[in-house]
Amino acid sequence: MSRVPALLCAGLVAALALGAYGLQQIPRPVENARLIAWPQTASMPGFGETGELGPSEIADLTEYVLALAGAPRDQAAVIRAVPLYQTHCASCHGIGGEGAEILGTPDLTRGQFRYATDAEGVTLQIWHGTDGRGPMREAARTPSRPKG
Repeated sequence: MSRVPALLCAGLVAALALGAYGLQQIPRPVENARLIAWPQTASMPGFGETGELGPSEIADLTEYVLALAGAPRDQAAVIRAVPLYQTHCASCHGIGGEGAEILGTPDLTRGQFRYATDAEGVTLQIWHGTDGRGPMREAARTPSRPKG
């Protein structure tokens, strides 16, 4: 009986063990090394202001976004919003709403809405968008009173 197959198996096992050991030596990112503040790079268009989406479509998208965060919502609206989300939102927020911190897009599945705390706020943000510097554009257009 030949010992070649047994030696090949032993060599393969040794190579796999060495590879596994090598992978364990690669430094892992520290969990706390996440971005704490939103990068100021993201700019969300105002889908209502541009006329790209109508009021009923924005209402459906609001239901969808809140459903991503786990809130019980109108299921018919959520279903209608799936193609809208895929077309207008998924490229920045991700197919599953997971967002991308590096792009400055919040994780919608965790309810990380930058400037909204409820359904009305989400609707306004979808309608007016953000410019990447602060709250919704509508608030930015409001004339501020001079200090003094």
